[in-house]
Amino acid sequence: MKELVYKTVDGMQPRKKEVSIEEIEDRKKTHITKKWVCKYFVKSCHRFPAGENMQRWLVANQHRGSNVKNCHILRHMDSHTGDVKIVCKVIGEFFVVNDLTVMKILYANSLRVHMSRIK
Repeated sequence: MKELVYKTVDGMQPRKKEVSIEEIEDRKKTHITKKWVCKYFVKSCHRFPAGENMQRWLVANQHRGSNVKNCHILRHMDSHTGDVKIVCKVIGEFFVVNDLTVMKILYANSLRVHMSRIK
């Protein structure tokens, strides 16, 4: 049997958004839980006057700071209980263009998998 749980969390700040999906599955001898969490933050917002060149600004600010993705993977195996935990996190940023407004979005995505034996 599989159970899916979908959550959308809107914080008190309009600059933060969180979406998570959790899948719980019981197989013959194994209990598997997978959780995918996506967090988005509006890092900066720049509005352009009608005559200013947005494309030139995007090219100039594209590689400023740390626009690279950071990825971290952690694996833990308990030899006594047989539990296995895997955590993968990716952090990065991208631009969103809407009319004459450019927003820089910071994201943090994580995938957690936990497998344990059913006794």
